[in-house]
Amino acid sequence: MTPSAHMKIDEARRSFFVETEGAPDGFARPGWRGAVLYRDAYDRYRMPRLLWDALREAGGPGCWWISGYGTLTESEPDARAFWFEWDAFAEMPANPADVSSEWVAYNDAQTIAVLAEFDVTVVGAVNSVADDIDRLLAASDTSLRKLTHIDFPVHDRLAGFIRSVIK
Repeated sequence: MTPSAHMKIDEARRSFFVETEGAPDGFARPGWRGAVLYRDAYDRYRMPRLLWDALREAGGPGCWWISGYGTLTESEPDARAFWFEWDAFAEMPANPADVSSEWVAYNDAQTIAVLAEFDVTVVGAVNSVADDIDRLLAASDTSLRKLTHIDFPVHDRLAGFIRSVIK
């Protein structure tokens, strides 16, 4: 069963990511790989601008969806459509990235997903799109794997998880 295009956060988390400690794969979908970043280094975007731009270009046309948690007294809010543009994201009214400490964003084709958690950001894509992202990042002499190693040069506590994501 294919999930709906606009998933609330819990459904999106389960659809794209495996968050079980010790899981052999960080992604719920086969053939995905990505990066793990220290989320607090990157403001509301939770990633460096060059990665954001690479995701935008590799993601192709179409809108993106973002969902987050509401306040304790609210039910889980619906996902919101947005254009994956740096400035537009910052200006988006009621942006889940500003309201919720954790959020998930994914492109309409569901070939790229971003999970911003309390301590890390996980960026993932189907292998062919991850290859495109790495090709775009190579212009700045980096890659998904290198970005992970920059943020987590020593990753003893997260070693297994990081390996399951960067493959």
